[in-house]
Amino acid sequence: MTNLMELVDIHKSFRMGTEEVQVLSGATLSIGAGEFVALIGASGSGKSTLLHIAGALEKPDSGSVLFQGRDILRCSFFERYRFRNQHVGFVFQLYHLLPELNVLENTLLPAMVAAPWYKALIRARPGKKLAVEMLTDMGLGARLRHRPNELSGGERQRAAIARALINRPSLLLADEPTGNLDPRTGQGIIDLLIRRRREQNCGMLLVTHDVNIAQLADRVVRLEDGKITPA
Repeated sequence: MTNLMELVDIHKSFRMGTEEVQVLSGATLSIGAGEFVALIGASGSGKSTLLHIAGALEKPDSGSVLFQGRDILRCSFFERYRFRNQHVGFVFQLYHLLPELNVLENTLLPAMVAAPWYKALIRARPGKKLAVEMLTDMGLGARLRHRPNELSGGERQRAAIARALINRPSLLLADEPTGNLDPRTGQGIIDLLIRRRREQNCGMLLVTHDVNIAQLADRVVRLEDGKITPA
């Protein structure tokens, strides 16, 4: 399997008051093209931090983040921004939908943000048909004009998944996507994520505490004492 992303010898610490807390201390992980990797570990072990580093939302203190062989840490700010927009889809536990936008507009955001404000809607237009089809397939066809506060938790997460996938990313990063949902709704969200990942053939790194969800992955790894080990 061809490597899509490699995190190599990642170190990351945070300052808390007068103390420096080491969260990652040499974490190394590879994700293959089209591979589903589940990341487990105790609360506070640094799973979300590792996910943010993989998606170029945070920089490590040291190490390399290789995407298709290129170290994105050596890229310019604009190149990292373009990497996130064109190649990465994010699904967060807290959804992060913009409250002033409806479901369709939230889904189209990744297609809009890369353009100047006066061209944003024009740039997003080609993706509108795909967004409507995707949202309808996810059971949100009647909710396109609804705003996030008018949706259930499961509906918000489905909208967030559609937004993550609208630009057909190569890599999907999901941080506890079922953490705020009841078990039945959460299972539906995981089934949807896996199906959509297969349809678009993107790699996926999913953080979870749920052993049942982790068992659905192609590979399970554990983050412990700042390092990655097979689970």
